[in-house]
Amino acid sequence: MPAMRGATVHVERDPVQLTREYWTAMNQPGAEHFAAMGALMRAYWTMVAELDRLLKPHNLSRTGFLLMSTLLISEAHTRPLGQLSRWLMVHPTTVTLVIDQLADRGLVVRTPHPTDRRTVLATLTERGRVVVTGAAEDLADARFGLTDVGEPLAERLVGVLAQVRARMGDAPAIDTAPAVDTAPEADPEPAVS
Repeated sequence: MPAMRGATVHVERDPVQLTREYWTAMNQPGAEHFAAMGALMRAYWTMVAELDRLLKPHNLSRTGFLLMSTLLISEAHTRPLGQLSRWLMVHPTTVTLVIDQLADRGLVVRTPHPTDRRTVLATLTERGRVVVTGAAEDLADARFGLTDVGEPLAERLVGVLAQVRARMGDAPAIDTAPAVDTAPEADPEPAVS
């Protein structure tokens, strides 16, 4: 049964494995990379569906939450809009739109840069800190959308993706990435059905 984007599928066979088998049987190129892409996309959409569900009571989008979270961990809770765009890999127009929406709600303020009049700064307000901290607590309780993924598996996932990102030019070279234990090891926290 096909699933809508972000929906969890409960099937006898893993859809990614099944797709890989069909792809290979059809003599299509790059079966392992095709399967890896599919696995990442399915995990991504499942995770973001959960994030969206959890952020809805806070009246935040994923982009709004990520912008506010970045401001929360920034010096003086402030960053130039251009840095936010590059840091989050979000188009500058989207950053401007979301910052405007957050500013309308009193969660951030926009100010001119004190020395570079071409630069606009976004600063998280006290109200914004309360909202983003509350949302972060709810997301942390749900493992940031990685439902039923224990900490050891999450740590291994970050390590494996650091290696992938390094090879794709999005992270430091492998020698500076965290070491990854590739031995198959059971996640000590069993999945809850």
